Amino acid sequence: MRVDFRKYVGPLLVAIVLLVFYAGNDSFWIYNLTLVAIYAIIVVGLNVFVGYIGLVTFAQTAFMAVGGYSLAILTVRHGWNPWAATLAGILLTVVLAAIVGVPLLRLRGHYLTMATFALALGTFGYLTGATGFTGGSVGISGVPPPAIGSFSFADPRQAFIGCWVVLAIATWIGVRLRDSHVGRAWQTIASREEAGTSLGLRVQRYKVIAFILAGVFGSVGGALYVGFTTYVSPDLYDSTIGVNLFVMLFLGGRGRTLAPVVGAAVLLLVPQEFASISDYQAILFDCVLLLIILFRPGGLLEPPQWLLRLGRRDGRTEKEPAAAGEPLPTPIGADR
Repeated sequence: MRVDFRKYVGPLLVAIVLLVFYAGNDSFWIYNLTLVAIYAIIVVGLNVFVGYIGLVTFAQTAFMAVGGYSLAILTVRHGWNPWAATLAGILLTVVLAAIVGVPLLRLRGHYLTMATFALALGTFGYLTGATGFTGGSVGISGVPPPAIGSFSFADPRQAFIGCWVVLAIATWIGVRLRDSHVGRAWQTIASREEAGTSLGLRVQRYKVIAFILAGVFGSVGGALYVGFTTYVSPDLYDSTIGVNLFVMLFLGGRGRTLAPVVGAAVLLLVPQEFASISDYQAILFDCVLLLIILFRPGGLLEPPQWLLRLGRRDGRTEKEPAAAGEPLPTPIGADR
């Protein structure tokens, strides 16, 4: 039986990063790498919807807000245990994603994109305006960090470990989903939705499933962020954050297992290297992003074309040769 070791590359690299930087005991890296893990968890959800099923959504920030504000409101105002509040936020996200997703996902193309963008803007507007419930632009502070016995997110090192463990679990779940019958249905819909319908797939149902799962990852990431920083405000969920999530995904390469980690690390850590020249920081970083887009349009994890061609030639020794002049399709996430 042949074992596909590529499935274990993601968790292995996560473990290596965890060990290296935890051993370093550098507070700067611990804090920033904790944020990398949190945003990577959120982008794992975005990768399910954008990378696997091929649709576009800006609703991820709305689900982040559900998770973050559920934790803040239930713990600060009602005295809930942080873990119970996080679970409540996840369950609320599932319900809201199902209610919103059923009508929204009947739309296609840029109509769906604009509808989800409107949902994100509406959520931000509500969070800002509902001062009695959300605290308005001031937000809610003093959120108790999640804890299990002596293990508490109040300790940055322990929060670092906890977030990277959750990211490893999220990555594993993403891989399992991709390789399941649900994942295969998503890939069929992504390649050609009409073909999926003709094969008897309940396309609308699979879209809603992907939307809900993306929301769950967003809710978990939103709760972890608030639990780590002990503060929540509408600024954490504005349109800029939504765009940044997309940049993270496309930097790594949509549909690829490690894209969330690589994209989050580049977007959050690379600007730190330009901190010493703050006057030109934004310009230099934008130039780096532009170069990546120009020379690596499939993301930083995109295999070189010569490697793909070599793999295709090797594959033809085991399978029927392709017809003359017939192009071979490259699946999303060829490195998986």
